[in-house]
Amino acid sequence: MTGQLSVILNQIIIFAILMFIGMIAAKTSVLTEEALKNLSNLIIKIILPALIFSVVAGSGVSLEEFLISGRFAIGVVLCYAILIFTAIITSKLCKLQGKTASMFIALASFGNMGFMGIPLIQAIFKDPIANVCISVYTLIDMALLWTFGVYLCSRHQNQANPLGAVKNMINPTTTALVIAFIIMVFRIPVPDLIMNIIIGIGGTSKYLTLIYLGGSLFYVSIRKALKKPSIFVLTVVKMLIIPVIVYYLLGFFLPEIPRTILTLIVGLPAMTTIAMVAKAYGSDDEYATEVIFVTTLFSLATIPIVSIVISLM
Repeated sequence: MTGQLSVILNQIIIFAILMFIGMIAAKTSVLTEEALKNLSNLIIKIILPALIFSVVAGSGVSLEEFLISGRFAIGVVLCYAILIFTAIITSKLCKLQGKTASMFIALASFGNMGFMGIPLIQAIFKDPIANVCISVYTLIDMALLWTFGVYLCSRHQNQANPLGAVKNMINPTTTALVIAFIIMVFRIPVPDLIMNIIIGIGGTSKYLTLIYLGGSLFYVSIRKALKKPSIFVLTVVKMLIIPVIVYYLLGFFLPEIPRTILTLIVGLPAMTTIAMVAKAYGSDDEYATEVIFVTTLFSLATIPIVSIVISLM
C-alpha cells in the first residue's frame, strides 16, 4: 500500500501543477472563457471518447473476463445508491431547495471520472482488471448521468421533455463506449495505425482536462463559494466519509484491487459535466461551478487522506 500511496501522491502533485498552469493561462488571457468553452467541447466530443475507446477496445480483456466483473457492477450500483440517498438527506439537512437542492444531489452523486478518475486509476493500477473496472463503471455512469442526472438538472422546468434524456444518451462518449464493447466482444481487429492515433488522442486527456479545470477555476468567485456552508458539507461527506464506508462494505464481496478502485472513484471531486448540463437546462450552474471548484481543490488533499485511512483498515 506504501507504493500505491506514493503513486497517488505523485499523481496529485502532477494534477496540482497542471491545474496551476491552467490558472496562469487564464490569468494571462491565454485561456479566455470563450477559449475554455471551445476546449471543453474538444475534450468532451473528441478526447474523452478516444480515451474511453482505447481503454475498452485496447484492454485485451476477453468477454469471459468482462462477464466475471458482474460483482463490480453490483458494487457500482450500491455506491450510487449510497451517494444518492446520502445526498438527498444531506440536502434537506442543509435546507436547500429548488434548483440548488437538485444541483447538490447531482454533484454529490457524480464524480469527475473522465477528467481525473481514469488518469489516476491508470497511473496506479497496471493490472488488466483496472480497464475492466473503468469500462463497467463508465457504462453505468453514463447511463445514470444522461437519465437521472439530466432529470435533476431539468426537473424545475414544468414542460421538460421526457424523451430528452434518451436523446442525450446518444453522444460521442456513449457511442465510443458501445463501439468499443462490440469490438471487444467480437474481437474485431483494429488497424494499428488507427488504434495508435486514438490512443494518442486519448492520452492527452490528463493534461488538457486538468489545464482546462485550472483555467475554469480561475473564473470562479472564491468569496461566493466560501459563503455557502453546504458546499463544504458536500465535500466532507462525499470525499471523506462515504469512501471509507464504501471501502468497508465492498470488502464483503470484492477483491482488493476492484474494491480500492471503486473507493477512489467514489471519493472523486464533483463531475465537471454537471455544470455544463445545468447551464443547458437553465438550472443553478453557478452553484455547480462553485462546488466543482471547491471539491477539485480539496481533492488534492482528500484523495491521499482516504488512501491512508483505507490502508489502515
